[in-house]
Amino acid sequence: MEIPETGTDGEPAGDLSGCPACGNPPERILDGPNLRPPHQLWWECRACRWVGVLFTHSGHLATMRRLQGDEADCVFCGWEEENVVGEPFERNGERLDWLVCLACGRSNTRRLGRMVDPE
Repeated sequence: MEIPETGTDGEPAGDLSGCPACGNPPERILDGPNLRPPHQLWWECRACRWVGVLFTHSGHLATMRRLQGDEADCVFCGWEEENVVGEPFERNGERLDWLVCLACGRSNTRRLGRMVDPE
């Protein structure tokens, strides 16, 4: 999938012309050269607050969930209500998710707990 580049000033997203949640045009975010790897194109819809990341190497668009309360505040830069997380996943028997700060671009894998052994 070829995704055209856009500027850093909130230009409408090229191939992602409509928000998957509400249909309004999303804007590129985390677009600075040092904020996120170049294979991650981040989008935000100002109308409904949807946030997603397009992985250009696979073409997969992942919806991120905004956190609430203290979890929403970035431990790296201190901005409030800027953390988003992806869908939980399992690795080596643990439930994890991927947390990203929309202000500074830093990310971390969070431990959500051990997977329940069916036995």
